[in-house]
Amino acid sequence: MTGINFVLNDKGEKTALLIDLAQLKQDGRSETDVMEFMEDLEDVLAVELSRQTNEYSNWEDAKKRLRDKGVID
Repeated sequence: MTGINFVLNDKGEKTALLIDLAQLKQDGRSETDVMEFMEDLEDVLAVELSRQTNEYSNWEDAKKRLRDKGVID
């Protein structure tokens, strides 16, 4: 996806994300598209952090979070 780039440190590790909103708009992406992308990214980061810290949720807690977010009924 154009308009989204990673910032790398001296070791070549991804340390930040740079989002060019003007480029995304030029590519026909709406603000809603960008917000949905950010929400998806937030979910991915939460899962990764959980994996790194070994903090796993039980199924009932996971379902509650998904219901709270409106992902499931």
